[in-house]
Amino acid sequence: MPITALTIENFKGIREPVRVELKPITLLFGPNSAGKSTIIHALHYAREIFERRNLNPDRTLLGGDSIDLGGFETLVHGHDLALPVTLRLDLDLSGEDLPRYLEGYEDYGFLQWQEPDLWSIPSEVHSAWVKITMRWSGLIERPLLTAYEVGVNGETLAIIETTEDGKQINLTRIEPFNPVFLGKSSPEGAKGRLKKLFQGEGLDGEAIEAFGEIFLRLFELLNTEGGMPGITKNIALAGQDSAMPAWGVPLKLDHSMWNKDVTFEDERSFIQLLSSLITGPGELVRDGLSRLCYLGPLREVPKRGHRPITSPDASRWANGLAAYDTLFFSDETFIDRVNDWLAGEERLDSGYRVKVKKYRELDEEHPLMPALLQGRILDEDMDIREQLLAMPILRRLLIHDEARNIELVPQDIGVGISQVLPVVVASLHQKTGMLVVEQPELHTHPAIQVALGDLFIEQTRLRPDLTFILETHSEHLMLRFLRRIRETGEQEAPGNLSLSPAELSIYFVEQGENGITCTPIRVDEDGDFVDRWPKGFFAERAKELFS
Repeated sequence: MPITALTIENFKGIREPVRVELKPITLLFGPNSAGKSTIIHALHYAREIFERRNLNPDRTLLGGDSIDLGGFETLVHGHDLALPVTLRLDLDLSGEDLPRYLEGYEDYGFLQWQEPDLWSIPSEVHSAWVKITMRWSGLIERPLLTAYEVGVNGETLAIIETTEDGKQINLTRIEPFNPVFLGKSSPEGAKGRLKKLFQGEGLDGEAIEAFGEIFLRLFELLNTEGGMPGITKNIALAGQDSAMPAWGVPLKLDHSMWNKDVTFEDERSFIQLLSSLITGPGELVRDGLSRLCYLGPLREVPKRGHRPITSPDASRWANGLAAYDTLFFSDETFIDRVNDWLAGEERLDSGYRVKVKKYRELDEEHPLMPALLQGRILDEDMDIREQLLAMPILRRLLIHDEARNIELVPQDIGVGISQVLPVVVASLHQKTGMLVVEQPELHTHPAIQVALGDLFIEQTRLRPDLTFILETHSEHLMLRFLRRIRETGEQEAPGNLSLSPAELSIYFVEQGENGITCTPIRVDEDGDFVDRWPKGFFAERAKELFS
């Protein structure tokens, strides 16, 4: 269930909507201070909202000390509190089912087979998107999530909105002509039949087929006095503190919306269907963002005597320290994978390997100490083996310098290796979701930069649900991706290193008159750019070679 696109409006330096399609490998290029980090910060903000309902963040779950969004007044474009901040996230649901909401109705499982037409509708959803709008409310002096909009299969499905004081929350729109409701019928055909219905024509079999199951149910189940609920009049919602639904529970619809003759079973079936279609995509967005891992541009080296933390803290990836925590507790299989990439000749070939040494400490006052010092290894009064085994196993993380055949602590390795090691560990450790890395090439040799390209490609081959978002200036990294695309087209790519143009997104980010712009750069099957780089980006190489 990958998040496939992010659209941002009125966020920091972004004014007009900027859309970034997220492929297995997504590259963000551009000059310094152009706004590349703004796109990454938008992902942080989205996670704060969907996971913690935090509209006014400074520090974030993932950013640690590396990211401070400064609160809503800072992150809204131009610090203009009159502007709405909007974020839209798209989902690929081709391999994922929408959640079902049975809380409170667990004893009524028969609803699932009693209404097969209704219950089959969520399975017809292959893609979805969720758009949220945040505004500053002068009435309550804080930001408020004022609109939650859901689309499925490419069309808007429903909108939930709230008043400026946040006290009234309404389902203001249900789109009955969304393709998911119409089955094989077209929206145009259903609208034409609806017009004839209002002109006095009856409901023959052809008309019923044209409308689809859901539209007719609206007429049967809902109280149409004063308008059609969700179409021409609002449906009041309870159990929410904003326009964003509560996760994990069915929508709480105002009871006055129902026809007085509606049965309990019909009411529950309809609520569960709407909850699956409206709340479900938002909950899946939350789940996708919860699998976000962020590695910042400046990776720290742990202090001497470092002991890893035992309580999980995702924000430690931001400064790279989580990589050392991960290595410290990893099994030999994972350590071997890290070393395969770190030291392999056809890979990074850095000349360093990671070692996690296990040992037992023997206190000076321990009864075994005199025996060992005096050469009395065997003693009829003590069981040396049992006492040794009773001592706790301790670990020490070391870096082996293969050229000099010496063991170093992490503080004594070169700056380039200290920067690339967390990138390698995070890439091998992250199994699903998004791994966002700022400047993965920092302080590394060009040979290592191109090899990192292969690391990212191979992980997307092994883990189809993993997406890399790389903020970079590295031409060498780019060239490796282009080479693998060309080799793939020629059927010469090494195993697990094939890459197609459809699996690579490249964006050039720059400041324009209307704020930050994000220009896609397409690549063809030959590994050549289809689009020109704005302002001759990467032209420096040709200039230096041929001038």
